[in-house]
Amino acid sequence: MTDYWKECVSEAFDEAQIKASDNQIATVAEWVSSAHEYYGMAHGHECIPNPLSEENKRLTQELKRERDKIICRECNGYGRIITRCGTLESESDCFNCRGRGFLYT
Repeated sequence: MTDYWKECVSEAFDEAQIKASDNQIATVAEWVSSAHEYYGMAHGHECIPNPLSEENKRLTQELKRERDKIICRECNGYGRIITRCGTLESESDCFNCRGRGFLYT
């Protein structure tokens, strides 16, 4: 990897028209290489959790929960129970699923 950094520094110096010996180029290349290694730590990339990763975990858990739910047998998934007695009618939330229409396992 040091050859890579030496080449980068050498090219940068040539383009900037900076004269440097091989020893000076090697020293600068070592510093640049070390700085590159600690870049993630210095800017928190290695310490701070990736928000996209956290969101993917949350969404995966939500999807699993949605796939595991079952339709309520008491209200057939409507969430409401309608009871008819002659001309009278009563409507209320399902006591089993509390008006959601489904149950989580």
